[in-house]
Amino acid sequence: MATFQPQLGVHCETTTLRNMIHHAGADISEPMLFGLGQGIDFQYWDAPDPGRGTPMLTGRIGPALLSRNACSALGVELRESRASDAESARAAAAQLLEAGHVVGMSVDIFYLDYFSSRSHFASHYIALYGLDDSLAHVVDTDQQGGAQTLPEESLRRARASDEGFMPTPNLQMYVERLPARLTTDTDAVLREQIWRAILLTAQRMAGEGGPRFGLGALRRAASEIAEWSDTLAGAEETDEMVQGVGRFWRFAGTGGANFRKLYREFLLEARHRYGDGELDSFVEDFGDVQQQWDQAIEMLMAYRGDHNGRRQLEAVAARLHAIADAEQSLFERLLVPATKRAGE
Repeated sequence: MATFQPQLGVHCETTTLRNMIHHAGADISEPMLFGLGQGIDFQYWDAPDPGRGTPMLTGRIGPALLSRNACSALGVELRESRASDAESARAAAAQLLEAGHVVGMSVDIFYLDYFSSRSHFASHYIALYGLDDSLAHVVDTDQQGGAQTLPEESLRRARASDEGFMPTPNLQMYVERLPARLTTDTDAVLREQIWRAILLTAQRMAGEGGPRFGLGALRRAASEIAEWSDTLAGAEETDEMVQGVGRFWRFAGTGGANFRKLYREFLLEARHRYGDGELDSFVEDFGDVQQQWDQAIEMLMAYRGDHNGRRQLEAVAARLHAIADAEQSLFERLLVPATKRAGE
């Protein structure tokens, strides 16, 4: 097995997946993995204590589903397991490292020594590539410093945590040996899978996802945001919570613009690999969507709940409704060429 070379990225799960696949022998970009993983979405998860916090609003599909989708598209066997306790989890990871694998794992960021945030969030992913002398060697996002070393005990606590958003204690994953064609003719494999991934994403995003998923969830969030100045806790706490949503969409491993920037980069790479102009207008339109997300995020981060706080949030709501309409139109239009190209 080749010497491990850390691969940097902007989003935790795609960074982890990229490191696993790269070490196994295929060099695939993070935006390509995100697109093949059908990663873009909007999800609404109720606040655990209504009135005391905002709902969890994220712009991607559920944890681990992205990796499953991308590996399925690439013909890669992704193995996932959950140990019953921390000791078993450590032993399983050590065995996989000894066999030459890079091990992906879900962790609670609160227990990662190098992490700047001091809150519990258990749906974070890192790639483990070494254990020695009570130290763990991992790769996190570029924002968190990329390759990091931390006490193995800190990693044990991070893995075992059942606190925070959607915890999966002691979950780990790795990829089996890659299909020969993926390593010898990577570009051809990607070209064959791009349009199918676009089609599946467009069908889901243009469809009806209900109040918790997709553009229906985005419209629900937009409608409720206008009320936050009245429904959330005291003024100072509301300021921090509203601004926190903006920071989350921009900085919390989204690659910017609540994952819309990452998906645009996927479309741009797909356009270059095909060498035709079929995707040009969609790349341009997704650039406009990305800018609208950035504007909404700026408005949230600038929020101050003084006498015109409600008016500020109504402006954010209007922007998010406009984004939902733009994305609906974009994905409906994408369905036309994707339906044709996916069958080629």
